[in-house]
Amino acid sequence: MSGSFCRTAKSYHGVVTITDGSTESGRTAQPARARIGRPPKLSRDSIVAAARGLDRAQMSVTAVADALGVARNAVAYHVGGRDELVALVIESELEERLAPLEVPVDDWRRAIKVASEGMLDALVACGPAALAITRAPRTGFLGPSEQLLVALTRAGFSDAAAGRALALLSEVVYAAARYTLETEPGHGRPRDEELASVSAAAARRFPTFVRVFEESWTPREQLDFALEVIIAGLEASRAGAAD
Repeated sequence: MSGSFCRTAKSYHGVVTITDGSTESGRTAQPARARIGRPPKLSRDSIVAAARGLDRAQMSVTAVADALGVARNAVAYHVGGRDELVALVIESELEERLAPLEVPVDDWRRAIKVASEGMLDALVACGPAALAITRAPRTGFLGPSEQLLVALTRAGFSDAAAGRALALLSEVVYAAARYTLETEPGHGRPRDEELASVSAAAARRFPTFVRVFEESWTPREQLDFALEVIIAGLEASRAGAAD
């Protein structure tokens, strides 16, 4: 054998393989095994960026794949389907909209109002697609959520109490967003006509219910009421813990 190093030849069914990677006698080398794993140069961030450039009504895994010039399966590897894709886009928009929000960490009562109102405004600005967000709190809310938790824990609330308060506030904000997006401009509660028909049929059996719900209020007024109740509850809880 010649050369600066020795080559060992092995024969399997007439195909000669050389240890330095070459082939003998013009025989064809075996094709490389396909790589398994994430497609190169594709990430959730790039997928979300492409999805945000599409019309919301036409958004789909296939449309994003076409926009990126990749196979549909490459996008589906990162995103399970349209619902998850829409949720990721909404979270990205929420994070962007909430980035400038400054939640005061030295006044927990004001922090609750600023964070909740800011999150509501961001959800409503995203439009009806924001209703695809169904779990609280989500990634897009991390900024104001962190600041609110700092305000609550600095005020003396335990980590458990602060976390439960945040979860409760998130649910209240989602409800307000849903009512706001379902309510026509200039109207009060959504589905007032349905409520009126129920009240008319139940007027004799449930007079108190009918009387109370003759009064209307906006989703924002309902949020303000809920926040006042939550703040009062937290104050009472903290006072009881101090005794």
